[in-house]
Amino acid sequence: MGLIRAVFDAAFRQGGGQRLKPVGPRWPLLLFHVDTGGCGGCGMELEALSAGPYDLEGAGFGFVQTPRSADVLLVTGPLTRTMAPVLEAAWQAMPKPKGLISVGGCAMDGGYFSENYAVLGGLDRKASIDLVIPGCPPSPQQVLDGLCSLFGQPPRPVSGAQAEGSSSTSS
Repeated sequence: MGLIRAVFDAAFRQGGGQRLKPVGPRWPLLLFHVDTGGCGGCGMELEALSAGPYDLEGAGFGFVQTPRSADVLLVTGPLTRTMAPVLEAAWQAMPKPKGLISVGGCAMDGGYFSENYAVLGGLDRKASIDLVIPGCPPSPQQVLDGLCSLFGQPPRPVSGAQAEGSSSTSS
């Protein structure tokens, strides 16, 4: 996370250290998602994040279809032997500087999927992870809060119907 934070601090601060809204070709921060295996729950939460009331673009993030135009690689699921070369190819295709974010417990340490003939486990012992977003699966709001932490932004409130639907009214 040190590399991403250093790049953001250098690129997005001006004058007396006052944090400004990032501008230029690196804004919004572009994310490329790779699901390396597992149940797909984290991937579904990322889909909800991009299509729901969470204002992903307003927070400064966007999904791209190719790693060549991505700033950060979002990985969900445990690393499987068949997806390891795909993940490596996506990482190599990304321009520098680049970052790696692990979303969910499976991507971090393998979660429910222990190492075996088909599963290599999580990324924690195989790569330098810049940000870990824990959960099984993490909610879209937790993912957005984790992404906002890269900029040192406070968590963003959920808008509209989502906020009303998440409140508990049982007595």
